[in-house]
This record gives sequence, C-alpha cells and structure tokens, in this order.
Amino acid sequence: MGGVPGAGTVSRLASRARGWGRGTQDGGVLEHEAVRAPRTRFNARVSPHRRLAFGSLSLDKVKAIKNELGVTVNDVVMGLCATALRDWLTELGELPDEPLVAGVPLSVRTDEQKGTFGNRVSMMVVPIPTDEPDPRRRLMRAHELMRAAKSRHSALPADLMLDATRFIPPALNARAARVMFELAGSPRVRPTINLAISNVPGPQTPLYLAGAELVANYPISVILDGVGLNITVLSYMGKLDFGIVADREQVDDVWPLMTRLREGLDELDAAICGTGPDGRPGLHGRPQGPMVIK
Repeated sequence: MGGVPGAGTVSRLASRARGWGRGTQDGGVLEHEAVRAPRTRFNARVSPHRRLAFGSLSLDKVKAIKNELGVTVNDVVMGLCATALRDWLTELGELPDEPLVAGVPLSVRTDEQKGTFGNRVSMMVVPIPTDEPDPRRRLMRAHELMRAAKSRHSALPADLMLDATRFIPPALNARAARVMFELAGSPRVRPTINLAISNVPGPQTPLYLAGAELVANYPISVILDGVGLNITVLSYMGKLDFGIVADREQVDDVWPLMTRLREGLDELDAAICGTGPDGRPGLHGRPQGPMVIK
C-alpha cells in the first residue's frame, strides 16, 4: 500500500495521532522500509505469455570473489545481478537513476523444522546498486544492503506471516491478495519491488534419474502483476544454473540479460581477483577454461 499516492503521509499522521492519544511514542521498534522502487518496463500487469533464458556460470569464480572480499556467495550473486541489470538497461537506454529494488525469498525454517514438510519462506525487500558504476563498490554496496535487510528482517518473528494467514479468514485473505496484485500492476501506483531474485544452494554431488545423470538444473520460477521479471539461481556441481523468466509483452528478449550475467562475472573477476597472464580474467591471476553457457 506504500506505493499508493498519499498513503505514506496518511500512515505517518495516523501513527503520530495514536502516539499523542496514548501520551507515548513507541516508534523505532521496527524500522519502516522507506525505499521505493523506480518504474521499469517490467512493472506492469503480466500477460499469459512468457520469455525464458537460462545458462550456467562458474561457482569457482564466484567463490574466489567471495573469498577475496570476505562476503558471501549470495552477496556476489546479488552484485552480479546488479551488474547485469545495469548493463542491460543501459543498453536499452532505460537505466533509472535510483537503484532497482528486488524481492529476495528467505527461508525462515528453524533447525528443529529441518526435514519437515511444508513451505516456510518469507521475503526481504532489498535495493540493489544498479546506480553504482564501479564494479568493486557495487559488490560491496550489495553486501551492505543485504546485511541491513537481513538485520531488519530478523527483527520480525519468523512465524509472523504464517500466523497472520491462519488468523485471517481465507475469503478475506484471497480478496486482499487480488486487490494487492491489481494495485501492483497499476501504472498509477509506484512499484514496491522491480523484480524477484532468488539464490538456492543445491547439491554438489551428481544426481541421477533412472541411470541418467543430471548435468544442469535450470530453475523456472513465477512472475506476478507488477513484478514481470524473475532471476532464480540454483547451485549444482560447481556451477550456478540461472533461469530468467519475464513477461513476453514487457520484455522483447531476455537472452541478452543472460549474456550480461556472464560478462558481469568476468568483469567482477577481473576487477577483484586480478587478470591472468594471457590478459583474460582469471581466479587470482590464474588462467581459466572457457565459461559454459547454454
């Protein structure tokens, strides 16, 4: 609802009025997420049609960058997505001045709940530094933004949304969800997020089905009204397998974005881990074999 014009002002005035009425000020317990996403071509109502691109990048390169900077694999993935989106939107002449904002799924399953059935997933709202021109600073900003988002998210009880869906009557919950997505796809409402980015750790041992080895696992995820672009990553056998889904009516071609991901990893590797003797990017100066992209 924060994207509705005037909603933020009304919310702030209502909060102040409640505080005056009680004679107390109870702000600051939970930080309000004030970030607002810029409007892009993939923030509108989605059609029934999709575009798809997929490919594999080197997990070893990502880990080398991670070790060099002391960040996480997920931080590097976010920085890599920011790099690819920046280059792609620049080529289209549509790069916003403000950073894009991503919805990032997050598991809230506790150690006691591991191995049990059911989904226990929440979502963080994270700005991604598509406005930063320097590759190293872009990645470090992605790290700081992810750390701040996790800290803010950890202040909420893990079962808050699950308990809310159990409390709210199903008919009311379904109607509210429809209204929310209709608002999200409206051109009169500023988007809450621009896209979804999900990074899922996968097995590093080979999987088989009826004796056939699984060589890659390209994830295909969903898009929604107002969120017409999804980048999902699954690690498997020393690779990061990317699946990119977009609305066909909003995005002409998503394969260039997969190409920008591959080139973005080379750019980050060269900027952070150095360059090999042959002049091509390498892990800490060591030449590497060709990158696989299918």
